[in-house]
Amino acid sequence: MIYNPEFNLSSLISELIKVFSNHNYKQLEERLKKFAEGNHVISPNKEMIRKDSIPNLEYSLENIKGEMVSFYDDIVKLSEYVSWCKASRGVPEFFEGGYSSSVVIGDSGLVSSTNIRMGFYLQNQNIDYPPHAHEAEEFYLILSGIGSWQISNIWYDAIPGKIFHHQPGVSHRMITKSEPLFAIWIWTGLIEGRYWFVGHEEIDCPGIL
Repeated sequence: MIYNPEFNLSSLISELIKVFSNHNYKQLEERLKKFAEGNHVISPNKEMIRKDSIPNLEYSLENIKGEMVSFYDDIVKLSEYVSWCKASRGVPEFFEGGYSSSVVIGDSGLVSSTNIRMGFYLQNQNIDYPPHAHEAEEFYLILSGIGSWQISNIWYDAIPGKIFHHQPGVSHRMITKSEPLFAIWIWTGLIEGRYWFVGHEEIDCPGIL
C-alpha cells in the first residue's frame, strides 16, 4: 500500500474530539481543540522501525472495527510514519516489558508540543503490566483487542471504544490474555513528571514509555 508523502493530523484529532466530547472530558476536549488550531502536517520518519517488526501490530490494525472503524484510515497511515519502540520501563525487577509504543505528539513525536503528549500503545498477549502511577494525567482509548484494566481497586473490561482515565498519582494495571490490546494514549498536565511502580514509590522510573 502506498501512502501520500505527507499527512495532516486534523482528521485524527477531529475524531478524538468527537469521542471525548461524548464522555464529558471537557478539559481534554479543549486542549485537543487548541492543538487542532495549528496546521500539523507531518512526513514519514526516515529512521522509523519497520512496523512488521513490531509484534501484533498488523493484527491489531486489521481488527480496528465496529465503532472504532472511523479511526482506521488515519491510524494505519500514522503507523507507517511514527517511530515504534519495543518498550519497557527499564526496571526488569518490577516489569520486564511486553509492549510497543510510539509518540505522535510530544517532544519526541512527529509534532512537537509541551502541554500534551499522544501516541499509540500495543500490549502483547499474556502480559501483566503491574500497578503503576505517574504525575501526568492520562487517557486511553481502546481501538482493538481485549483485556482487563484495574484503576485503584476496581476492575474493568478493556474493549474497543472504552476510555480509561487516570488522574495524577492514581494506580492502574493492564492485563492481556489471548489477545493483544491496541490503544491511543494521551498525557496532559505534568507530562515531564515522575513515574513509579506501586510498592516501590521511592524509585523513579525512566521517562520512557
